[in-house]
Amino acid sequence: MILSLGLTQFVFVSLGLLTVNVLLKASGFADNVEGSFPAFSVWMARDGAWLFALPMVWVAVALFFEQAIRGTLTEKIAGASGVAVAIGIFFSYGYAAFLLF
Repeated sequence: MILSLGLTQFVFVSLGLLTVNVLLKASGFADNVEGSFPAFSVWMARDGAWLFALPMVWVAVALFFEQAIRGTLTEKIAGASGVAVAIGIFFSYGYAAFLLF
């Protein structure tokens, strides 16, 4: 379950980064006209690649806690936090893409 949630988070970051970059380029984004685009969308397109570290860190922490503390509560907390991170990634890229319309 942990690896599948981590993979889902990774896919959301990949598709979100691709979507925001494509929408910016289709809208005529260039370095000299940066001020006419939403700052959050530009930031997500340029520096959003750092969000690739988030799924990797989450998987590492979740696997560490699963090995250190064996129990159903740890698995439920890891699942809930993984879903929360995936939803957060999805909505942050969705908001950045929505700002471009």
